[in-house]
Amino acid sequence: MTPSTFRCGLMCAMMIPCTVQVAFSQPPTREETKSVLQLSEAEQRQFVNSVLDGGFPQNQGDKFSLLLVNRSSLVIPIVEARLEQELKQPSRSERLIELASAMIAYAGDEQSLRAISKLIAIDESRFGRLVARTLDNAGNWQNPFTVVYRAFELGDDAVSRHTAAWADSALASDHMQRAWAEAMLDRYGKVPDDSELAKDPIATRLKDRASPELRQNILRLAAEAQSKRERR
Repeated sequence: MTPSTFRCGLMCAMMIPCTVQVAFSQPPTREETKSVLQLSEAEQRQFVNSVLDGGFPQNQGDKFSLLLVNRSSLVIPIVEARLEQELKQPSRSERLIELASAMIAYAGDEQSLRAISKLIAIDESRFGRLVARTLDNAGNWQNPFTVVYRAFELGDDAVSRHTAAWADSALASDHMQRAWAEAMLDRYGKVPDDSELAKDPIATRLKDRASPELRQNILRLAAEAQSKRERR
């Protein structure tokens, strides 16, 4: 993943109210950007805190996004804790809250959802939307339905509810149906049978519990994907 790709994705993640203006200028070179992954964990923590202390300085966007996606288990808890701290301030920075929220969702993985679960417990009306944003972003780095399965495994009712709503909407797309079929193969190691599909965490949470037509199509796509894998 090149720095320009990260920059583009991060700018999309930061599409927040127009009163907050964000633009990354004079990005670091590819070598400078990659070097952040070679720092020690203590140095990476120091870097993350310095970015937060500086209010997300413009020239650190690429380095921060690269570290965020590749070390989400380190970065996201720091960002989430700082966001919670800011929420408690009598005169809080809405800009920091919005940017920190965007960063958490940008990673698009289980770590994102764990942090969002904590935020939803504080204010679901404000932070519930981050579940869908996380799952949208997941497709930039991995199969989003792999993350959907992990979302349900968290056991958080609110996260599960928002995840199910996202899945219902996403599965109107042929592309997303193929993604679910691929995720099923990864999960079950084969095309799932009727008994497995009847207990599948996604299928059982769809509004119509996965219509016969959708089930048939997903199983067909899974069989096609399995056939392609076997020919490799």
